[in-house]
Amino acid sequence: MGNSIGVLVATSLLSFALITAVFFGLKAWNRKKHPEKDDVKETNRQRREREKLKRETTEKVNAYMRGEKSKETENVPNGKRCGKYKKKNKKK
Repeated sequence: MGNSIGVLVATSLLSFALITAVFFGLKAWNRKKHPEKDDVKETNRQRREREKLKRETTEKVNAYMRGEKSKETENVPNGKRCGKYKKKNKKK
């Protein structure tokens, strides 16, 4: 009796996992076949920029996880130098 309950639980979990995988697979396939308005409006340039940003972010995260130093040595906000590089006005 105890063995049959274990088999029943295992088969029900397996069937639930299979049904879930099929559901999300068909959902993704339907979205690919019938894109939404937002997906259609996106231009190729916007798509390339989005994919480039995603790729760069992934590379940065992977480099951080490997413990590598970032390629950007100068940490400057908005491409401007911080105050310590500015010329000081001499007092007269």
